[in-house]
Amino acid sequence: MAPAPPTPTPRARFGLKAKLFIFLLAAALSLALAAYLRNLQTSLISEARAQAALDTARPPRPIADVAQAVRAMKLVTVEIDTTVKVERSESSWRGDVRASIEVPVRLHYGTDLSQMTVDRAAWSALLGARGGYIVQIPRPTRIATEVFSEREAPLVSTGWLRLRSMAGEYYLSQARAGASDEARELVLLPQDAAKVEQVTKEQVTTLIKSLTGPDTHVQVTYLPN
Repeated sequence: MAPAPPTPTPRARFGLKAKLFIFLLAAALSLALAAYLRNLQTSLISEARAQAALDTARPPRPIADVAQAVRAMKLVTVEIDTTVKVERSESSWRGDVRASIEVPVRLHYGTDLSQMTVDRAAWSALLGARGGYIVQIPRPTRIATEVFSEREAPLVSTGWLRLRSMAGEYYLSQARAGASDEARELVLLPQDAAKVEQVTKEQVTTLIKSLTGPDTHVQVTYLPN
């Protein structure tokens, strides 16, 4: 018959309880430390996000500086090269006479920025990834029209009883006289009008970015008519 296992003494039982207590205490401390570190990490992330939002809410340059820089441009100009065709003619029993000229024309469009005020510029934290400027400017209008008469292309046709040198030259002179009026009344094609507005926006955007930094988001819009 096998002998019975020895009965633990009170001192042995106390040592076992002490070890169990120390193990449980270490586990509790470990869990508490892990929870503290998680809370600390969450707090740091929240503070970083809050700081990022705060930085986004602040423009890199004051709105007044942007408005002043735009105002200093005074006038933004865009040029459009085109041609104007003018024709003068007459019909009679002696035969028809027709004279026409095509003349190169340069149209100058400008945007007056001299009256730029602070209320036409704003900072939006929702614009782009880091926020950006929104600037309103007047639409471009025509400020000058150049007619290059020295580069005209004349065309004359006369009837069988008409003298080209006399009748043709007379109607050519009439066409030349009307070239300036025709040029002033030119209406831009939709694609040319869009080009004028786009180039104007690009010029103002480039100016603002030269002041605030090339990575700054800038949105230029036009004042309502």
